[in-house]
Amino acid sequence: MISYQEALGIILAESAVLARHSVPLHEAAGRVSADALFARLDVPAFANAAMDGYAVVSGDTVGASEQQPVILPVAGTAVAGLAPPQATPGSAWEIMTGAPVPAGLDAVVPVERIAGHVPGGPALTSIRLLQPVQPGQNVRLMSEDFRRGERVVDAGTRLAPHHLMGLAACGLDEVSVCATPRMAILTTGSELASSGSELQDGQIRDANGPYLRALLAQLGIAGIARSTAADSAVALRDELRALADSCDLILTTGGVSAGRLDLIPDVVRSLGGEILFHKVAIRPGKPILYARLPGGKHLFGLPGNPLAVAVGMRFFVIPALRAMQGMSAEVFRPAICDEAVRSRSKLRFFAKARRTVDTEARSRVQILPGQESFRIGALLKANCWAVIPEGHDLLPAGSTVLTAPLYPDDG
Repeated sequence: MISYQEALGIILAESAVLARHSVPLHEAAGRVSADALFARLDVPAFANAAMDGYAVVSGDTVGASEQQPVILPVAGTAVAGLAPPQATPGSAWEIMTGAPVPAGLDAVVPVERIAGHVPGGPALTSIRLLQPVQPGQNVRLMSEDFRRGERVVDAGTRLAPHHLMGLAACGLDEVSVCATPRMAILTTGSELASSGSELQDGQIRDANGPYLRALLAQLGIAGIARSTAADSAVALRDELRALADSCDLILTTGGVSAGRLDLIPDVVRSLGGEILFHKVAIRPGKPILYARLPGGKHLFGLPGNPLAVAVGMRFFVIPALRAMQGMSAEVFRPAICDEAVRSRSKLRFFAKARRTVDTEARSRVQILPGQESFRIGALLKANCWAVIPEGHDLLPAGSTVLTAPLYPDDG
């Protein structure tokens, strides 16, 4: 049995980055950028008004006061979507939000600060200023947000809607992304009943399949093949052979422990696969298996208990998926344990937990009751995993441990 760090090292060494291809920007949400992405445009592309008002030369307003107002004639109107008009010092231009600021003018006075302004009233022929304005006031400067050639998004970023907003503004119509791993889920066990079916004596509902499918979809992986198989070597071999023909990575649940019907290891070998590790010093999920199938396909054999499946996904499969898409490893955050934690000194313990922040802005974590690997209820109350390291039979209250969010936070 190997340690978690040894197992993770094997997984990452096997998880080469997949091929890249270009997609239209509107199809890029949830995909991972294969390259750094750079602005093709200055944003803003020109100096423009941050609000409705009057564009002026700030120097023309020096000394303006209620006792000595500055009066400027209004030379015309600048509107969004049209080229800026030619302006001369000593005059003001009515200007709309987003309209180009005429060359030579360097500030915008909001309409609310114009003496005598009446909303919806007639256009003014002159404005009276009762206080000076500063250079750049209420003006969005050219390239103030992004400069042409500036890096906008790093390689290995899962593209969210806010990334697409920035990339669209910077003139990118398509982006290079890493291929999404083709995934398959095979839930095993003669006792499993699918959704909608009546339970027979000795049967249980399949909870792992819906969980895995939903989590993979949340990670931006669609078109997931899913099947089930009874505890039969022939059935398992047929299902795995069919899935391996069309997938990069297969997840199985159940059939990897030490019982007579735990058939996955032998079935993998019968297909010509190589088991790279089987059993890791963790809880829950110690019997986890990782194998390379013919053609370089990956197989994770997750134990059948729901929390062993959740831990296997979070701390083994997700790191592999990130590596295959060129993403960096996650950085987990430390927190202070509220109470003493009993563990097994030879095993790394992934505990269902709740992370909070105390009145002194310190991160704290509570290990929830109900840590058995069959109990889903505590997971519904959790907002993170607490990682209790090896080497401790009793971790004292006040110790610092790492915490991982229930699901990756790529923002």
